[in-house]
Amino acid sequence: MWNQQETVDAGSSSTRATISGRAIWQWSGTQWELRTLQSKNNGVAGEPPSLPGRFIGQLRATPCVEPATN
Repeated sequence: MWNQQETVDAGSSSTRATISGRAIWQWSGTQWELRTLQSKNNGVAGEPPSLPGRFIGQLRATPCVEPATN
């Protein structure tokens, strides 16, 4: 499942970031911890998931973004 390649065309804009991969977060029981950063073009992890995990060890993926250029 993690090796599946997906292409997302989010368009481009000089005022916003574009999707550039994904960040894999793991629930520790008290907070989300970044486990893996799968990005391209120097993408950065966004915010961790907003809701708490349901169990210790749960994994969630969130988009990485490429910083907007000015």
